[in-house]
This record gives sequence, C-alpha cells and structure tokens, in this order.
Amino acid sequence: MSAHAGMTAREIVDSIQSGTSSSREVVDAHLEQISRHDDKIRAFETVYPGMVRSEADGLDARHAAGARFPLHGVPVGVKDIIDVAGMPTIAGFEPYRNNIARTDATVVSRLRALGALPLGKTHTTQFAVGDPAPTGNPWNLDKSPAGSSAGSGAAVPAAMAPVTLGSQTAGSMLRPAAFNGCVGFKPTFGWMPLDGVMPLCWSLDHLGVYAANVGDTSLVYHSLTGRGDSIDTAPGRPRIALLPEYLGLSDEAVAEHVRAVAKHLELDGAIVDLVDLPVPFDDIFAVHQVIFSAEMSAVHSENLNRFPDDYGPRIRTGVEAGSLIPATYLLRAHRLQRKLLQQVDAWLRQYDAVMLPTVSTEACDRAETGDRRFQVPATLLGLPAISLPTGLSPNKLPLATQLIGRAGDESALLGIAAQVEATNGLIGRPTLNP
Repeated sequence: MSAHAGMTAREIVDSIQSGTSSSREVVDAHLEQISRHDDKIRAFETVYPGMVRSEADGLDARHAAGARFPLHGVPVGVKDIIDVAGMPTIAGFEPYRNNIARTDATVVSRLRALGALPLGKTHTTQFAVGDPAPTGNPWNLDKSPAGSSAGSGAAVPAAMAPVTLGSQTAGSMLRPAAFNGCVGFKPTFGWMPLDGVMPLCWSLDHLGVYAANVGDTSLVYHSLTGRGDSIDTAPGRPRIALLPEYLGLSDEAVAEHVRAVAKHLELDGAIVDLVDLPVPFDDIFAVHQVIFSAEMSAVHSENLNRFPDDYGPRIRTGVEAGSLIPATYLLRAHRLQRKLLQQVDAWLRQYDAVMLPTVSTEACDRAETGDRRFQVPATLLGLPAISLPTGLSPNKLPLATQLIGRAGDESALLGIAAQVEATNGLIGRPTLNP
C-alpha cells in the first residue's frame, strides 16, 4: 500500500512493517494534506515540516536496521496545551507565542518511544476553556468544531492526521469528536501522567485520543498503557443502560438517532434497559461547575493579573467568578464528587456500559462551542467514555453516540464500542473542497 492521507494508524504500521511504504512517505502525504486544506480548516497552529521529516528519516533508518514499533511511523497531532520539545506551547494565548517547550510531555515521550511521530500542534480554545478557536468544522466551515480540542477533533476527519491528542476538563474531548465526526476516547481519570500538560483544573483534567475508528483508538490506548495491541471484546450479551433523562434533553433528531443505535445493539443480542442514572443530572452538573470554576480560578488568577488584556472574555469571566467561590464550597463539592462516584460505581456493576447522546444537538454555529452538559458526568466521575460518529443529521452534520464504562475497564468499553461500530457503522470522512 503506497502512503496517502487518510490511512488508518493500523494501515500505516502494516505498510511500513511490510516495506510497501516508509515513515517519510507517510509524513509527506499528511504534510501535503495539511498544505492543501488547512488554510481553510485551520486545525493546526504549528507544523515544522523539516523537524518531522528528519524524525521520519531517523525512523526509516532504524527500520532498515531491524527496529519494529507498535505505532511505527504514525503521525500524531498534539493539542497545543501539551508540550512537544522544540515546538511552542501557545494554548491560544498570544503572550505564549515564543513559549518553546524544552522537553516532551510524558504522553508525547511515550508516543515517540512507540514509533509515533509528533506532526504538529493543533488549535485549542484559549487555555482549553470557552473562547472559540479559529478552527472550522470539516463538514461545514460555518459550523463549530466544538472545543476545547477543536483542532485535534477536526484534523482526523480532514485526513490531516490519523491520530491526535486532546484533553477534557468538562466536554473537550467528546464534543469535538461528535461535532467533527471522529472517534474520541477519554480513559479513566489518571490513566496517563499529566507532566508537560498545561493544567486547567487539577482534579478534572483528562487526556484522550482521537482516531478514525475504534480499532485505531484501541491500538493507541493499549500501546500507551503498555498492554500491547490487545483485542477488546464485549461481554457475550452486554447489558446497556440507555438514559431517558438525557434523551429528553436532546433535540429530537439526536434522540431518535441514539435510540436507533441502541436498537441495532439489541438486534445483535445486547440487553438495553431504559433507566436513569441513580443521581440527577442537575446534581452532577452543579458539583462539576463549582470544582471547575474554583480550580480554574486558582490556576489562572495570577496570570490574568499579569496579562489582563490578552485573556478572552469567557475565560476571564470564568476566572473572576471562580475567585468568589468560598473554600468551604469547593471542599463540599469534592466530598459530593466522591459520594456521587460511589453511587454510580455501585449502580454500574449491573451494566457493562451506559449509552446516551454525546451532545444534545448537531454542530452549532462557530460563535459557540456547543452544549457540554452531556460530557460532564464521565468527567466529574473520572469514568472512561467514548464518542462514536454513528450517523448524519438531515443537515449532513455528524451525530454521535456516547458510551460510558466502569472505572478502569477500558477494554470492555472499547469492546462494546467495536460492537456498535460493527452493528451500526461509522460515517467516514467528509469530502473536502480543493
């Protein structure tokens, strides 16, 4: 197989291992795709072609000497709050334009050791909060790519990178996956050290992975965690909790689509129970908002005083509001967070996964980043969650199904996601204008 943009990570590894393509050819194909389309989509903030080509040549030399790696030659886009040595970590904040990272973040270092190639830094909303990034949605440039991992979410369906890294503190992994039409996976809280990742909220920050399909997602996750290229399998007859409260809060087209996905699973032998979480949605969202606002303020108050004119209006408002939250409220919120997790964890023992829409709507206009409420439960509780691009709306925009699993049981969750992919199918990529 000759190298081309749009190859999956598995196809890249297989083609390099078999000698039908090289790491340099794969990199060149994706750099060409970026050159052709990123002036419109703006998924990438920083790309250093000479740097990545030099690293690809080094990988090819090691391959010729007999080296073989699990992610050999796979280009990876890196959200621009994650350090890549030799590249700036700007975080959508102009005063950091020359903030060159000296070392790789732990996740980037591990990717390099696995044979992956950091391709460049992808656009984020400022400091991974609410002010929109300059990125457009590859399905419709007038629509939002969501946030905060806007560039990472857009780069995969635009075939600019087979794999990208994102982060989630509220809904910043799963919502861009839903709006842009790719797989977005947020493992259990703490699955990967956050060294070299710009913090937002210490007790809510998660790293995650975007890819075109569940197989690539699993390959990257298992390689990063040292579990090898494990094959994820769903239970023989998985039991799924479909949440009516969240269906009721969704646009009708979104709710009907997720019901149809659930029906496909039932026809394949799954048991689907229409049942609510044991804790109300409003309780989950309120606790998350207190922690999010207070910790964001603690991270950013001093920097806001240094650069008051460079902060966007939404993050500025959030930081100022968070500074008004008493310490006793934050402590109570953390206590409630643990209590809610205990309740949901006990309830989840009877289910293999929870199903709900990833977002209540299709992609909104670019002035906004979308409804983050439905991604908050997995974030607050630290549970693994995945968004699957399972359909298109009448407006030809992606619709997505979210699955939430038990803490630490990523393999089972990925297995059920693979079953959804097999029974329902995924939407593929948009056609980009030349």
